[in-house]
Amino acid sequence: MISLIVIEYHSLDDIKACIKAVKATCSDTELIVSSNSCYSKEKQEEILRAMPEARWSFNEQNGGFAYGMNQGLKIAKGDYLAIMNPDVKLQGSLSVLSRFLAEHSEVGAVAPQFVGYDGEIQDSCRSFVTPWRFFTRQIRRVFTRKVSVINSDFDYSKTQTVNCVIGAFIMVKREVYDKVGGLDDAYFMYAEDIDWCTRIWQAGYQVVYCPQVCMKYEGSRRARTDKKFAKIFILSHMKYWKKFGFIWGYPNTEHIVFD
Repeated sequence: MISLIVIEYHSLDDIKACIKAVKATCSDTELIVSSNSCYSKEKQEEILRAMPEARWSFNEQNGGFAYGMNQGLKIAKGDYLAIMNPDVKLQGSLSVLSRFLAEHSEVGAVAPQFVGYDGEIQDSCRSFVTPWRFFTRQIRRVFTRKVSVINSDFDYSKTQTVNCVIGAFIMVKREVYDKVGGLDDAYFMYAEDIDWCTRIWQAGYQVVYCPQVCMKYEGSRRARTDKKFAKIFILSHMKYWKKFGFIWGYPNTEHIVFD
């Protein structure tokens, strides 16, 4: 069984759409909604009556993205655990990803291809972030005026190992979660996905990008337009570098391609 954990922060309309999509496309899937909205007891009861198809975790505080996801992961019962943003548009069955994990013992985490609402491929898989890569990435975004910075040397049509994937959707095996743990909630927002992928690689597993499954998603990119989020963005990456160093990376830099 797959446990799909979705974060909720004053986004009930997105959750309603997510529940509908999961019911339509994903059988044998446990949907867990982890809410950081701190609703009143009356509001919680109203939500449970309106959306009984999901299991709800009403968290006592808004501890951030990683904190919220961890609350859902703690109560998940599935053999495969997936985290997902509420505004990701599911397309197709999640069983393709769980089956891939089942067939490859060396793989610990897998993520789909993302396309924007305009159909353009998103840069959802990346190299480990270093200060230099961080700086040049932001510069490329400014000069190209594009939100998604595509790597011209990377074949986005092939299933292959990557350093890290974005936290909008990541699926891991239960054994990986038991060994590595969940997201590090020392990060309020940003960089927790890079941290998780780094620890999965360190534990001896591979992280894989799988374009056989494609989902629609465009991040808000608030760190580019809002000073508050920009500060959180920078501080989160500084926490990552303090934890792992400036140049940590998996020694095998070549991408392993799966048929």
